[in-house]
Amino acid sequence: MESSLFIGFGIKMSGKRKKKINISINPEMPQPEMNDTEVRQDDPERLSCHMLCESLLSYGSGFNNFQGIFNWSVVLLVLTHVHMSLENFIRYGLLFDPVKIISVFLKDPYKWPAVYLIAASVLFSLPAVFIERYLRKVRGSESIGLVLQSVNLFLLVTFPAVMVYRMQAITPAGGLLTMFVYIIIALKLFSYYQVNRWYREGTPRPVRGTSRMQADPSAHQSRRNERGQSKQIMYPMNLKVKDLYYFLLAPTLCYQLNFPRQKNCRQGYIIRRFIEMIFLFHLMLGLIQQWIVPNIHKSMKPINEIESTLLTEYILKLAVPNHFIWLIFFYWYFHSCLNCLAELLRFGDRQFYLDWWNADSVLQFWSRWNIPAHKWLDRHVYRPLLHHGYDKWQARMTVFLLSACFYEYLIAIPLKMFRFWMFFAMAAQVPLACLMKRLFGGNFGNIFMWISLVLGPPLMMLLYFHDYYIQHHRKDSSWRLFFF
Repeated sequence: MESSLFIGFGIKMSGKRKKKINISINPEMPQPEMNDTEVRQDDPERLSCHMLCESLLSYGSGFNNFQGIFNWSVVLLVLTHVHMSLENFIRYGLLFDPVKIISVFLKDPYKWPAVYLIAASVLFSLPAVFIERYLRKVRGSESIGLVLQSVNLFLLVTFPAVMVYRMQAITPAGGLLTMFVYIIIALKLFSYYQVNRWYREGTPRPVRGTSRMQADPSAHQSRRNERGQSKQIMYPMNLKVKDLYYFLLAPTLCYQLNFPRQKNCRQGYIIRRFIEMIFLFHLMLGLIQQWIVPNIHKSMKPINEIESTLLTEYILKLAVPNHFIWLIFFYWYFHSCLNCLAELLRFGDRQFYLDWWNADSVLQFWSRWNIPAHKWLDRHVYRPLLHHGYDKWQARMTVFLLSACFYEYLIAIPLKMFRFWMFFAMAAQVPLACLMKRLFGGNFGNIFMWISLVLGPPLMMLLYFHDYYIQHHRKDSSWRLFFF
């Protein structure tokens, strides 16, 4: 029988000499040469197969290649979502109807009070330029300027709130969009006032004969910014309507005289972001119609009857689709929308978010997932409080209380009810995060952050929707009035 296998064995000779005989069935193939000292039965180091080492899943092993586990998790996640989608489709059928959504908006295009309120925000922001020009010309009138600025900001906050709360024609969705636009403009104008005040206080009083020179743009030195494509604007030449409205449209909340600018617009980049915006927006609407609305309908009865077991079940049912919609919204707004707007305006700073998914606490998450808001709070609230003698704990608690007020303002006014669920949830995150960091920290802190993100929003959603349903549409089984 022919074979290509090699058979090697040794024949022990007399004395200590060892002789090996290699027999090959196929003599044409080369035979491996073996050393006399290669295998010694009396050498324990050569025969040992164990060593001091850690398991791969232990921290001390140094192993960090978990790509296979990640792929496995993705496969399980996809299969779970496919199963949930099929189960939802079998139970409720196809609920997503984009034609119905478009027909609602085209049914009566002249009755859009939320759109008119948003358009009126342009008029409320215009006085900011004239107030700053007045303060520049009239020295020693900071108190008058503070009053004028406070009145302007007060109107920006209260006027849309009163209109949305009193007008029955404005739906909660339209009211939320209106309040969101006005609160963004109010934050921008606060930064606009503060930065101009810093420049105004840092500029010496002009002497006789120099006011004309300072008002002349040609008298300022023409410098180029770090990208080298536009001239630097010097105070007070920034006090123009064009400069203000560029800042109001720019994807930032913090004002400065010279923003980093791109040299040109990339049309292909804008088209890709625009397609993403349209697709993801309809995907979110479809998921809300297909998953969120039926589960909320069914959850009204358990809340009314205080059935904790069924309530927990519906929270878990809402957790996955709600979190999926939240992730889509994050990408849609912070990546697609803001990058598209920044490209149109050639705005250079594109850091709208950081790696919030790696945050080891809820506090770190809030400082990474919304960089424009974080910069505003750090620049105009946190650091000024530290400058005035407050410690870090007090300043951080003030920042979260202010954020809680903003969130409650955005939710309570459109829903026309005050329950303060969001306020207490936001305010409790600072002591809770500090406690969890002291007890666990590290990787466990990241796990706790993900648990709060997955389970917290559906609980808030059920609480607010339940109260809204009881207060406004208890006798009406349709949720059409809420969304349109």
